[in-house]
Amino acid sequence: MPRTTLPVSNPDQLAYRLLMDSDWAEAGGLATAPAELRILLTTLFDSPEPLWLAWGAQDKHFFFNDAYLPLLGGKLHGAMGRGLQEVWSDVWTDVSAAIDDAFAGRHRSFRNLPLQMDRDGSMKETFWTFSYSPLRLLTGEVAGIFCVVSEQTEQIQQKNLHTRQVAAITEQARDAHLELVRAREQLRQAQKLETMGQLTGGVAHDFNNLLQVIGGSVDMLQHTLPPDAPQLRYVSAIGSAVDRAGKLTSHLLAFSRRQSLTPEVFDIRESVRALSDIVSTVLGARIRVDVLLPEAPLHVLLDRNQLDTSLINIAVNARDAIVGQGTVTISVSKVSTIPSVRQSAPLLGDYAAISVSDSGQGIAPEVLSRIFEPFFTTKGVGAGTGLGLSQVFGFVKQSEGEVDVRSTVGEGTTFTLYLPMTLAAASNAAVPSPHRLASGTGLTVLVVEDNVDVAAFATSALAELDFNVVLARNATEALAELERDAGRFQVVFSDVVMPGVNGLELARRIRATYPGLPVILTSGYSELLASDPNHGFTLLRKPYSLKQLASALAQATR
Repeated sequence: MPRTTLPVSNPDQLAYRLLMDSDWAEAGGLATAPAELRILLTTLFDSPEPLWLAWGAQDKHFFFNDAYLPLLGGKLHGAMGRGLQEVWSDVWTDVSAAIDDAFAGRHRSFRNLPLQMDRDGSMKETFWTFSYSPLRLLTGEVAGIFCVVSEQTEQIQQKNLHTRQVAAITEQARDAHLELVRAREQLRQAQKLETMGQLTGGVAHDFNNLLQVIGGSVDMLQHTLPPDAPQLRYVSAIGSAVDRAGKLTSHLLAFSRRQSLTPEVFDIRESVRALSDIVSTVLGARIRVDVLLPEAPLHVLLDRNQLDTSLINIAVNARDAIVGQGTVTISVSKVSTIPSVRQSAPLLGDYAAISVSDSGQGIAPEVLSRIFEPFFTTKGVGAGTGLGLSQVFGFVKQSEGEVDVRSTVGEGTTFTLYLPMTLAAASNAAVPSPHRLASGTGLTVLVVEDNVDVAAFATSALAELDFNVVLARNATEALAELERDAGRFQVVFSDVVMPGVNGLELARRIRATYPGLPVILTSGYSELLASDPNHGFTLLRKPYSLKQLASALAQATR
């Protein structure tokens, strides 16, 4: 009886010969294989990419091609045609659920998944990128799965990324379902926070433009009205409301992780020590504040103002949780690992950990999962905005750190901020010099702004300061004005968020083509600036005042 073969392009390839000599083929598996499997095996052996397939929901016979051979290591002997769970027994507990999903008809994919794997007789941490796809018969029934795979271990080690450790599953089978439900709930919460962040960031962007027009108009009135004008008290009231609204917008931007941070290198111990007096005042006489600091300096690269705001927000929540007298303890330490937080893997590295513990009433478990959501609060109407802890969450995440919360009802709560340390030394911050409203006599500004109302305010404000103004509605118009005669401009004042070429890219083009022409950027919300805080351009945050605009122009043109 002739031997059953497959129409492959290279019958001499090792994987194909292993198939023909496998126990599965010798037992008649190939001869009795359905047409779909024979076609898939031909495709598998003819592919230059590392691929494998498993056939049969029960047996899960394992087949692979030549490109996949180096990934098997010591598992190669006898692997062809064996059960998938036998070949990959060392990682089966980690991948079996995803494989079951694929056999149920749902595809799964993973990027840089850490797996503890048997390599040459010892367990080692490896990283893999792969995807499972269900394979169906003509009847529609799922008969197998297909996997595209590549190992990323060497690349991740070369880039010195955070080493992610895979925690072994130690619970008994009866607890596995509860653990899965808990993980799904944590994922749902993380996805909800991310979606809410995108929404609040977009709202904050539009709101900042409105505040810019309102606040700018207030500044113009205050600048032009005589000092004894009775209307000034109404104007001042509007200005105060704009300031309060701007702070709320800042919290929204912090939560959405789209705010423009101003990072600086400083010793986090000194920052906490300086803040402790303010925290004591905020908490009041009934609450004792203890501060525990290490002896060695801990340098971080962070936005100091956002850190202070985060600690005050946490302290205020601690105060409200304490009935009568109590204690709040702020401790700072250096750690080399961030523990698993919200089902994420632990992170290795040098971090400064700031813990704020209180002796309050604690947080109920059903509330704990929602505390970082914007506008969520358990306080009474008018007692809080629900934005304090969302600011903490956004700032820490944008700073590439993590925030953990541990609470026991009736005993108290501990918030821990893990913030990455830096090897750079702290520098003394320059003290800004005060500026009076600058006169722009003889100076011309190229204003680039797509929002009609904001553009009207900016041009009016600059005209009030005696600047000559040329308005461009977008980057294309701005570059055309510069190409026509760049020498007439002493400074470019551009919005960041614009259709087409954004303001940051426009500034970089101007720097490359006209290196002597200063550029001032303005924005209240921008992912571009949030992801690149070291862009090197002067930034004026919306909503900006007439005085702030004058100060920025004075510094740029002097």
